[in-house]
Amino acid sequence: MKSHYKRIGDYVTQIKLKNSDGVISDLKGININKHFMPSVANINGTDLSKYRVVKKNQFAFNPMHVGRDEVLPISMLEEAEPIIVSPAYVVFEVKDEEELLPDYLMMWCRRSEFDRNAWFMTDNSVRGGFSWADLCEMELPVPSIEKQREIVREYNVVNDRISLNEQLTQKLEDTAQAIYKQWFVDFEFPISQEYAKSIGKPKLEGKPYKSSGGEMEFCDELECEIPKYWNITSLSATCSIGSSKRVFQNEYVTEGVPFYRGKEVTLRQNGNLIDDPLFISESRFEELNSKYGSPQRGDILITAVGTIGSTYLVKGERFYFKDGNIIWLKGFSQKKSSVYIFDFMQSQMFLDYITDITIGSTQSAITIKSLGLCPILLPKEQTLLKYCELSSRLKSYYESVVDEKSSLSNLKNIILSKISKSTA
Repeated sequence: MKSHYKRIGDYVTQIKLKNSDGVISDLKGININKHFMPSVANINGTDLSKYRVVKKNQFAFNPMHVGRDEVLPISMLEEAEPIIVSPAYVVFEVKDEEELLPDYLMMWCRRSEFDRNAWFMTDNSVRGGFSWADLCEMELPVPSIEKQREIVREYNVVNDRISLNEQLTQKLEDTAQAIYKQWFVDFEFPISQEYAKSIGKPKLEGKPYKSSGGEMEFCDELECEIPKYWNITSLSATCSIGSSKRVFQNEYVTEGVPFYRGKEVTLRQNGNLIDDPLFISESRFEELNSKYGSPQRGDILITAVGTIGSTYLVKGERFYFKDGNIIWLKGFSQKKSSVYIFDFMQSQMFLDYITDITIGSTQSAITIKSLGLCPILLPKEQTLLKYCELSSRLKSYYESVVDEKSSLSNLKNIILSKISKSTA
């Protein structure tokens, strides 16, 4: 044991308080990201008096499945109101907060090395259990309380900024969806100068189209009114729809050009593909790219098997993807129209269409042909370009916020790594 490392068991004590009176009904579990979350268990008719109580600044962990998941689900309760957890969970608290800060201990528990050590200590059972005694035998560096506070403050500043970024990205997503609905569902896009002049009402420029008396006509395909002179076309008429060429499993390498499957598109985070790809060699990628091309900025990918309908608007990064699992939209006929089509693919109309064309009894799937037949409303060119410019600006801002979050996440990991070196 390093001289500045101490047994966790010397600083914590187990708590076995039960919800004896059954007053607390807020049942929580712990996810692999080490956060309390609402339990999915059905507690109707359940005797909650047997469940364990967790109070502010106390910890709980799930000792099961650590060997399987290679993660110890552990979390510290930050809220003032107590919660209850499963009787199988272990609850504990720090003995003296002037010797060890609960927040500092929780930071230590978030390190990947902590999970790796916990995994090493699991038993040989099928579930790979982890005990209270195992936790007590684990070690952590315990610098002075002043140093702990300094590290926690630094971590919280970064973490708070990440939370603000997450709120901002959600607001940007909501704003983008609201604008699409305003323009292409409610038809309240701003009236252009040309249209206002053409109807002899120049003062209507910039006013919402439909509510300002814009000309409408009934569309049989959509069974609703749409702006006059707008067209209905098929998705295949707006772009080329296909897939990639096959890559075999024996072509995977440990590093090179990322190779994504449907999973990476489905689980994308903040608009980005998740950073957990397979790889193909540079030479194999160049061969495929020269023959068949590879995704370019503005192309769209959509998952076609299993979890269907997840979409990704390519930002220009170099990668290849699995054929069959993902459908590739490229070569759009109008400038910047991929932005409009991508936003259309987030709409309820498109999601309903995807549901209708899904086939397969054991595994759900959609085909390139059926996707290409999807009807899409095509605005007048000027309206389309104005919308795409507006949406592109939002997406550019969104990308900058996501990039900042990525940098902050890296900084947070650096701060966590500094804990092992803290000795003062």
